[in-house]
Amino acid sequence: MSLRISITNVNYSDKNEKRISDVSCSLSAGITYVIGSNGGGKSTLLKLIATAIKPSTGSITYTRLMKEADVGTYRKQLSIEEVRKTIGFMPQRFTGYSDMSIERYLTYMALHKGIPRNHMKHMVEEWLNRSGLYELKRKKLGTLSGGQLQKIGLIQALLNQPLLCILDEPYEGLDNREKQYFRRAIQKLSFHSIVIISTHLIEEIEQSDQDRLLHIEDGQLCYYGGVDRIDNIMVTIQKEQEEKQ
Repeated sequence: MSLRISITNVNYSDKNEKRISDVSCSLSAGITYVIGSNGGGKSTLLKLIATAIKPSTGSITYTRLMKEADVGTYRKQLSIEEVRKTIGFMPQRFTGYSDMSIERYLTYMALHKGIPRNHMKHMVEEWLNRSGLYELKRKKLGTLSGGQLQKIGLIQALLNQPLLCILDEPYEGLDNREKQYFRRAIQKLSFHSIVIISTHLIEEIEQSDQDRLLHIEDGQLCYYGGVDRIDNIMVTIQKEQEEKQ
């Protein structure tokens, strides 16, 4: 059932430096694109939502719509452990385990994410085939190109059809055909899951009525709403980057 994330007055400081300042918003199923200048707080916000780090103050709550015969429909607040079972996460610099082969790593991740063994082998092979990695499946991650690693990072995040999928610059190093393949997979997932994509490339943002845009600068939430504002916001970001240079 559907997941909802409520971010309330969240602040985060690292080594006495404030990274996130009083951010509040609510996320639900669909794609939310996170944009902003480099160092503006995008990656920190994603780590907070992914439970990789904790807010200094404020709260992030995760609720899931549940339906039971004796009590009807209600929203259940999830624990951190329950949330982590629902997450697919791809960091900006994905490396995986360099001494593992592609096939072994994806199999390991499938097991870790609780995918049944009788489905696991077929699922991994299907991803390898469709992503163009099947012929390389015996190669170790430490020997791969940046684009090949990027594809593995995306696959491991999408493997278990997570209710919450967080992708930090997911299309870096991919060619157009590869981008289209993964974009279709992500769009399909977004019909029932929260997908959060951090990107600095305006051309990667599809202006759908269903998608949302979150603009963060200097750790502050500047805009959260429809993607139709993207052109104006990108002009603002460019001006701010030029002023900082």
